[in-house]
Amino acid sequence: MDLKNKRDRFNVFRALTAPFIFLFPFYMGFPEGYQILTTLLLWAMLNDINHVLHLHIHNSFSNNKYVNLWIDWSMGVVTGMVASNWLIQHKYGHHRLGQAPAEFNNKWDFAKPQEMDEFSIFGSTWYSIRTSAPIFLRPILESYRKGILQNLKTPVNYRYAFFEQIAFIGFVIAMMMVNPWVTLSYLIPWYCFVYFVTRYTDYLNHNARGHGKFDSSNNSLNKAYNNLGCNFGYHSAHHFRPFAHWSELPKIHEQIKHELSPDQIKTYSWSGFLIPYHFYLSVRGKF
Repeated sequence: MDLKNKRDRFNVFRALTAPFIFLFPFYMGFPEGYQILTTLLLWAMLNDINHVLHLHIHNSFSNNKYVNLWIDWSMGVVTGMVASNWLIQHKYGHHRLGQAPAEFNNKWDFAKPQEMDEFSIFGSTWYSIRTSAPIFLRPILESYRKGILQNLKTPVNYRYAFFEQIAFIGFVIAMMMVNPWVTLSYLIPWYCFVYFVTRYTDYLNHNARGHGKFDSSNNSLNKAYNNLGCNFGYHSAHHFRPFAHWSELPKIHEQIKHELSPDQIKTYSWSGFLIPYHFYLSVRGKF
C-alpha cells in the first residue's frame, strides 16, 4: 500500500475494515432484543474512526492516491464526514491553511464568547448541537459554489468534493431503500452522534481560549488518552505544525510548552466516553 509512515499500519487496517463492522446490522441484522447493546458494542469498536480520518486528511497515509481514496471512502461511510468535508471545513477552514484572512472571515469559527469563556455543561452541549448541521451543510454549499459554478481546484478540487458529498447522501438513501428501519434507528442516529462528539471535542480543544501565541487551543496530557488517540491531546502542537505526523507531536509540544499558559494544560482524558465525568468536573469547578 506504499504507506508514508509504518506507524500508520494499524490505522489503515482499522480504516479499511471499519465499514464491514459498521454495516454488520444491514447484512446480519440485530440480535433480537439486543439492538441497543449491539450498537454500544459497535460504538466502542469504532468511535474513534473519525479521529483516524482527521489524521489522514492532515497527512495522508499512503503515497498511492487510489489507496488514499479507498481509505477516504471507507472512513466516510462509517463517520458521515467524508474526506472532502474535513478538507473544506477543517484543514482549509478551521486551520486556515491556504486561506487569506479576508476570505476566511470567521466562516468556520462557530464559537460564541459566552460559550467559550469557560467550560460549562450548557455551553458545551449547545455548541455541539448547534454547530453539527452547519459543519455538514456548509462544505456542500461551498463545494457547489466553488466547484460547480467556478470549477476551482485549489486548495481542494471543489467539483470532486461536491460530488463526493452528494454521493454520500446517495449512499444513505440507498441504505434507506435496503432497510428503512436500520437506517432510521441506527445509521442516521449514529452519524448525528458522530457529529455531536466531534463538535464536543472541538469545544474541549478550544474553550477558555487565551490570547497568547499558542493559547488558541487546549492540551490534554493524559497518557492513556494520547497513547490510544495518536497524541491528539497535544493540540497546540497540532495547530503549530498541522502537517506534522501524529508521532511527532510530543516533541513539538516540548518545544513550545513554555509558551503555553497553565490553564491550557489538562490532565484528564477528552474521550467522548467521559462526557458525564467532564460535566461532574465542571460542577465541582475542577474542569
